[in-house]
Amino acid sequence: MKTRTNHLIQITLIYVVIALSGFLTWKYVPVANEIYAFLAADLVMTVVCFIFSVFKKNSSTYDPYWSVIPFYFILQWGFIYFPELTIFHYLTFLLITIWSWRLTLNWVRSWFGFSHEDWRYINLAKQTGSFYPIVNFLGIHLFPTLLVFVGLWPLFYLFANTMQSAIFFSFGMAIGLLGTTLEFFADNQLARFRRRANPKTEDLLDTGIWGWCRNPNYLGEILFWIGLFLIGWSFGAPSYTVVGAIVMLGLFVFISIPMKEKRMIEKRPAFDAYKKRVGMLFPKFS
Repeated sequence: MKTRTNHLIQITLIYVVIALSGFLTWKYVPVANEIYAFLAADLVMTVVCFIFSVFKKNSSTYDPYWSVIPFYFILQWGFIYFPELTIFHYLTFLLITIWSWRLTLNWVRSWFGFSHEDWRYINLAKQTGSFYPIVNFLGIHLFPTLLVFVGLWPLFYLFANTMQSAIFFSFGMAIGLLGTTLEFFADNQLARFRRRANPKTEDLLDTGIWGWCRNPNYLGEILFWIGLFLIGWSFGAPSYTVVGAIVMLGLFVFISIPMKEKRMIEKRPAFDAYKKRVGMLFPKFS
């Protein structure tokens, strides 16, 4: 069996174990509040994923967690609320399913197996030395888990309330689908660029969607989470649950994009001129 196929089977089994640990936590941990029950399951799954990351000596074991767990949540909600689900619930589930499977499959096609680890994790390990196990758990595993959980927070109100605004629900669906579609085209263009003939280190993707926005995949991700908030808000989610969409915006604008672009400037000299010419998230019209 080819190494990559073998590793894909391994990580699939790992995530089956992770999902099982979450289900057992939800079922048997005595937490009455549904949000806290889901949070407890999420935290246990994160710990289990961390244990596997340490065992495999590769923190990228956690990478699929971001896109897999929202799909796990809708399966769990479907299991709990199946008799009472409405068309609006199913549409929300469909949006998350499309986003989750597309993003996960995009990760699969760009993953080379356990021999590959995200360059950011490697740099963190070098910078933090003996403190890396703590940084690994808190920064690489727990922090993103909490971000995604807060991003999903508004959706808990879909099952506690009835529809209050079809307009906001429609806006949320439209923005979420727009973000997912944007990510789809941006990631496919990037995948084709990476498979280009005769690649050179200094080559730069600056055509198509990447010709008018430097980070269209991140823009799509931001729009998706804004869409989820609007969907939850249409069911009466408190305004403060917008914190999930806000922290996602902050994550990409102040952490992910600066880290990526600093590396791009170091590796590709043409990126500096590209940065001046093309907007970070939106086109420049002057």
